[in-house]
Amino acid sequence: IVAKKDEEIKVQTFFVKSLTVDADTLVSQAKTPKIKAELTKVYEAIRYSDPMSNSVLFDIEEQIKNEFKAFSDAVKDEDIELTIILEKNLLALLKTRNDNCKLLK
Repeated sequence: IVAKKDEEIKVQTFFVKSLTVDADTLVSQAKTPKIKAELTKVYEAIRYSDPMSNSVLFDIEEQIKNEFKAFSDAVKDEDIELTIILEKNLLALLKTRNDNCKLLK
């Protein structure tokens, strides 16, 4: 019973843990202090997000994944303007996801 519950928790927390690792990797690859500052905001928002996922959150988590991919590409292209726009979008999506997590508890 405990092993089954542990496995369920691993599955339910995979989204945030995976995204945290991706964001941390991206921070370490930042080439300018300005981009690193924007990356750090996103990393911190992900890191302190509610780790538990739920099937109800699937759509917003997909939006976050897609937005993070675009954000990552903008960072790698050193496009600071797009990075800032996508950072704001990501932070808003993460806030919405976290608010929805609270409602599910």
